[in-house]
Amino acid sequence: MGVGVYTSGGGFLVEAIYRLRPTVILLMDPTQDFAREVRRWFPNAFIVGRRFVKQQPLDNPEQAGRAFADHVAELAVPLKDVVDAWVSYNEVTDGGNLDNYHAYDIFQAAFARRLQGTYGIPAVAGNDAAGTVQPEDYARYFREAIESSQYFGIHAYAPKGAKTMRDDAEYYALRYRLVHAALAKAGVQHGPFVLTETGLWEGWRGYLSDESMAREFMWLSDEMDKDDYVLGQAIFGIFDREEWGAFDILGTSVPDRLGKYKEPVK
Repeated sequence: MGVGVYTSGGGFLVEAIYRLRPTVILLMDPTQDFAREVRRWFPNAFIVGRRFVKQQPLDNPEQAGRAFADHVAELAVPLKDVVDAWVSYNEVTDGGNLDNYHAYDIFQAAFARRLQGTYGIPAVAGNDAAGTVQPEDYARYFREAIESSQYFGIHAYAPKGAKTMRDDAEYYALRYRLVHAALAKAGVQHGPFVLTETGLWEGWRGYLSDESMAREFMWLSDEMDKDDYVLGQAIFGIFDREEWGAFDILGTSVPDRLGKYKEPVK
C-alpha cells in the first residue's frame, strides 16, 4: 500500500503520509529536504522518483532518452541514498501506434542505460496510461526497454465511468497479470512490477465515501499480495493542484483507514 505525492514538500505532507503508513511512495519533483525527510520516516519504503515535464518528445529517441536521463540525474544523484528508482516519461504511449511504440522503446532503453550505466541509478520502464498498450504488445514492442530497466511500472485504474476498481478488473485494475503472463510467454526478462498510479478513472471524491474508496485500495492490495513479482501500489494521490481534486486523498479519512489496514513490511 502506498501513495504518489505530486507536490514538492512540506511538514504537513509528511504527517499525512505517516498516517497512511505506506510501503511504496512516488515523489514528483520533491525538494531534497522533503525527500530526505520522507526517507527518514519510512526507511523501508520503496520510493520512486519522477520529474515532470510538459513536453515529452520522441523524435530522435536515442538522444532524447539519454538527455532525459541527464535531466533526471540532476535531482536523482543528490538523492541516490534516498530514492530507489526513477521513471522517465509518463503516459506517452499512443495506443496501437507502432511508430510511437518503436520510438518509446528506443527512448526508454537509452534512458535506462544512461541512468543506470552512467549514474548507477535504477530506472522504471513503462508507466503507460491504463489500457493503451495490449499486454502481448509489451513483449512484442517493448522488450529492449523492459529488459534494460531494473523495474517495470504499470498504471492501474478502473474502466471509465466505473465506481469500483473491481469492474472488469482482469482487463483494467489487475491488467498487470496479463502483462506479466505475456512477458513470461515471450521469454522477456523483467524486474519487479510497481503500480505507479492507481485509482478510479475519473476520480472518486463526490462519487464514493472515504470508507468505500479506502476499501477499493485495500482490495487491490489484497490482490497484489497474491503476486510476488509486484512491489505494491502508489495511489494517485496527494496534490497541490485543483485539477486533480477528484483524486486527492489529502483532507480525507482515507490515509487513516489505510494506515490501520496493514503494518508496513519490515
